[in-house]
Order: sequence, then C-alpha cells, then structure tokens
Amino acid sequence: MLEELVERRAEVIKRAEEYKRRRTELNIEANKWSGLRDELNGRIKEAVEKAKGFKKQREEYEKLIEENKAKRGELNRKASTYYSKVEKFRKKNDLKSIQVFENLRGRIDELELKQQVEVLSKDKERKLVARITELRKEFEKMEKELEKDKKSKELLQKAQKYRNEADKYHEDAIKYVKLSHECHDKMVDGFKEADRVREKADEAHRLFLEAQVEADDAHRLFLRYGRDIKDFNHVINGLRRKVKDDLGFRERVEARKSAKGIYEKFRDGEKLSTEDLLRLQRSEMMLK
Repeated sequence: MLEELVERRAEVIKRAEEYKRRRTELNIEANKWSGLRDELNGRIKEAVEKAKGFKKQREEYEKLIEENKAKRGELNRKASTYYSKVEKFRKKNDLKSIQVFENLRGRIDELELKQQVEVLSKDKERKLVARITELRKEFEKMEKELEKDKKSKELLQKAQKYRNEADKYHEDAIKYVKLSHECHDKMVDGFKEADRVREKADEAHRLFLEAQVEADDAHRLFLRYGRDIKDFNHVINGLRRKVKDDLGFRERVEARKSAKGIYEKFRDGEKLSTEDLLRLQRSEMMLK
C-alpha cells in the first residue's frame, strides 16, 4: 500500500509541475498580449489626437472661408450697385444689356472654384481649363465692347474696382476651401486609422483575457494538486512511522526471546560465548 501511495504521489507531483509550468507560459503569453494592447491603445490615442488637430484646423479654415465670403459678398454688392447703374444707363440709351456680361463672370467664378476644390482626372481638368480660358476671352471681348461708351466705362471701372477686390477675397476663400478639404480628408483618415488599430487592440485584449483565464485555471489546479501532495505526504509519513514502530516492536520481541535463551543457558551452567555476550548486550540496549 505504501509503495502504491508513493507512486500516486509521484504522479500528482508530476501533474502539479505541469500546471505550474503551464501557468508560467500562460502568464508570459498574457503579458505579451497586454503589452501589445497597450502599445496599440497608444497608437489609437495618437491617431485620434492627430485627427482632432486636423478637425480644429479645419474649423479655423471654415471661419476664414466665412470671413472671406462675407467680405467678398460686401464688395460684390457694391460692384453690383454700379453694374445696376450701368444697366439702367444702357437701357435708357437703348444699349445692349450687361446681364450676359454679369452671368458670364459668375460662370467663370463657378468653374474656377470647381477646378480648385474638386478632384478631377487629367482629361477632365484639361477640358475645364480650356473652357475657362474660352470664357475669359469672351468676357474680355465683352468688357472692351462695354467700355466703348464713356459713361458706361466710368461706371464699369468703378464696378470692376470693387469686383477685383472681391476677387482677391474669392481667391482666398477658394484657397481655404481647398485647405479645409485637405484637413477633412486627413481627419477622416485619422479616425479610420484609429478604428483599424482599435480592432487590433480589442483582439489583443480578448487574447489577453483568454490567456489570463487559462493561467488562473492552471494556478487553481496547481494549488489543488499541491494540497493533494500535502495529504499524500501526511499519509505516507504516518504509514512509515507505523512501519518503523512495528519493526522496532518486533525487534524488541526478538531481543527478549534471545536474552531469555541466553539467561537460561547461563542458569543451567552452560558456558557463554563471546557472541552470546554481545547478543545479550544488544538485547539489553534495545529493551531500555
């Protein structure tokens, strides 16, 4: 029975060592996923901060766009006042209306804005530039025609003065619109990057939790087998003490028998040998 218990204890010790080793491996794996998760979370924070920076910059550009649009609108209204005077004068003198002239200028502004802010293929951009050039030539030709009349020319020059100033704000507005679009694209890219990295971070966190749960299970089993080993040690040590005590008891019985035989030989007058004396001495020591 004792040998069987010793064998079973050895098997339990082996299992305990296996779970101890497994626990260590899983803790290392959990630390690996935890480190990766923290690194990815840092990248998420960095991407979000950059995206927020582009968002803030875009908002500043939007304010500048509105400011330039407001100034451009104010100057265009002043220009329109003089264009209206030109229109009234020409109607009064039965001259050709400048409405077509105004519409042409508006069309040029629209196409220039499209060229600046929209992403076009090379072919489409080439055609658009050609169209703008064509309309500008037509505009200049019409402008020269209108300037032939002295009174119209004076009013037109004043209108053009305000219109040219408005054009500067219009160009700035277009510039800020383009920059705003660039910031918007970068902002969107930043948030998309954060989402992509977040998916990886979530997966790393899931694997961390999985490894941690398995490590806890391995630790629980290691402790359970550790308690079993203590129980086996207690039983085995008890049995060994009992065996030892039983052996001592048997030896004492044998010693009494041996001593009794020697005493009987001595009592009967037989001569005791050296070996008999040594056996008697040993028996007396064991019986103390």
